[in-house]
Amino acid sequence: MGELVALPKSGDVFEDVRGDDRTMRVTCHPMRGTVVVSLWVDKICRASFQLAEGDLPRLRAALDAMAFDAEPTVVREESA
Repeated sequence: MGELVALPKSGDVFEDVRGDDRTMRVTCHPMRGTVVVSLWVDKICRASFQLAEGDLPRLRAALDAMAFDAEPTVVREESA
């Protein structure tokens, strides 16, 4: 089993749109130089990814590049 590390004060928790007590936690670990993204179901961590602190600007840029527009695009089919 992996090392258990206390949840740092810096981070956030996001709920999965599918529900079922699924969450994503994002935590900063400055002493290790990492940002950890972990996927949870209820109180069980199912997966984690340790991102090097130096890659954080690239992740931010990728998320910004795919950001949704404020107004959703509605596509309507033409009736025959």
